[in-house]
Amino acid sequence: MTDLDTLLTALYVFLDDHVIGRRRIGRPPLLSDAELLCLAIAQVLLDFPRERHWIRYARKHLRHLFPCIPGQSGYSKRLRAVRSSAP
Repeated sequence: MTDLDTLLTALYVFLDDHVIGRRRIGRPPLLSDAELLCLAIAQVLLDFPRERHWIRYARKHLRHLFPCIPGQSGYSKRLRAVRSSAP
């Protein structure tokens, strides 16, 4: 396991346990809110200002950690939804 894998795993566990509230009733998304926020934080930490480049990188290098990485428009849409539902 690389240092990046370890960091992202620890970040995901923290987000899932302490930041993300419980999901509402319904079918769970393929990518959880904790996974989505973990990807967004990793994008900032790894200095990928453009989502298109970030999604390409994540699909190539992080698929083993995040099996369902959405496309650019889905990623942006989900991030906006998570931000707007934050307390």
